[in-house]
Amino acid sequence: MAMMLGSRARIELPDRMELAALPTPLVTAPRLAAVLGLECLHVKRDDLTGFAIGGNKARPLEFLIAAAIRQGADTLVTGGAAGSNFCVAAAAAARRAGLSCHLVIAGQPPQQTPGLDLARAWGSSVSWTRTADRTSVDAALPTAAAELAARGRRPYVVPRGGATALGAVGYVLAAGELHDQLAERSLRPACVVVAVGSGCTLAGLVAGNALLGWPWRLVGASVSRPPHEASRRVLELARECILLLAAAGQASRGLAERTAETVTDCRIELVDARGPGHGLASAAGSQAADAALRTEGLAIDPVYTAKALPVLRAAGERKAVFWHTGGLLDIIAAATGEHR
Repeated sequence: MAMMLGSRARIELPDRMELAALPTPLVTAPRLAAVLGLECLHVKRDDLTGFAIGGNKARPLEFLIAAAIRQGADTLVTGGAAGSNFCVAAAAAARRAGLSCHLVIAGQPPQQTPGLDLARAWGSSVSWTRTADRTSVDAALPTAAAELAARGRRPYVVPRGGATALGAVGYVLAAGELHDQLAERSLRPACVVVAVGSGCTLAGLVAGNALLGWPWRLVGASVSRPPHEASRRVLELARECILLLAAAGQASRGLAERTAETVTDCRIELVDARGPGHGLASAAGSQAADAALRTEGLAIDPVYTAKALPVLRAAGERKAVFWHTGGLLDIIAAATGEHR
C-alpha cells in the first residue's frame, strides 16, 4: 500500500490493520501557552486515537498486529511494567484481530492495576518476571514465546512499548499527518516536543521528519532512560525504520539510504525528564499538568506525558507543538488517589 507522506514523499507501507481514528486533532492552547511563556502552542491530541483508551499506542499496533497476522501467529506476546499502557492497548488490539495475548509483567504478583484488569478482561494471560527491573521483561519474552510454542501455539513477540522499526512506521505517518495539518493553517512551529519512553514514538517522528526534509526541531523528554541511552536507541530505530520503508518500494532504496545517513545525533535533542524515576510523578510535571487542566481543560497524566510539558519552556522557542500521547488510565489513577 502506498501513501503520501505530507506533500513531499510517496512511501510504500507494510501491511496495516486500522485501529485508530485518524487524523487526530491539532488544537490551539493559548492560555497554556501564556503560562509557559510561549507565543503560540498547538497540541497534537493523540490521546484521542479512539482505540481502547490506548492513546498513541494504537499507531504502532496497527502495523505490529498486521505483521503477526501475516506471519500466521495466533498469540501476541509482549510485556512491560504493571502499569504499561502499551500492554493494555496490545491486549485490546489482539482481541480485535482474533488473536490471543500473553503479557510478561515485571515484578511479583499480585499487582492490581486498572490496565492489567482490562487486559485480563480482554482475555490476556499474564506471567511475572519476579523482579522489579523492567529490563527483566526483555529476557523473559522469548522464554514465554518458547513455552507457548511448545504447547502448540504460534507466538509473535513484540518488545516493550512496541519499540521496533515496524512499530515506528506508525509515527512516520503521524509526522506526515502533522505536516499537513500545519500546512493547512500556514503554521511553522519552531519545535515539536514529545515524551520519550521506549523510543518508538520519537523514532518514527525522526524518520518522518527526515523524509519530509527536516521541517522541525524535535525535542524529546526522556521519562524512562538516561538521555544518552534513549538517544542512541531512537536514532537506531529511526534509521532502521527508513530502510524498512525503502524495502517495501525498491525504487526509493537509494534515497532512503541517503536519508537514513542524515539521522545523526544533531537531529534530535533528549532532555532528562525522569524526575524521581520511571512511573513516578515529578513536581515540575505535576505543576504543568495542573496548569494544562486549569487553562485548557487538558487532562495529562502525571507520570509520563506531563513530564514533557516543562520542556516546552526549557526549549527556548516561542512557537511549538506538544504531542499529547495519552495515558488516560494514569490520569484516572491520579484523580482517584490510586497508584501504579
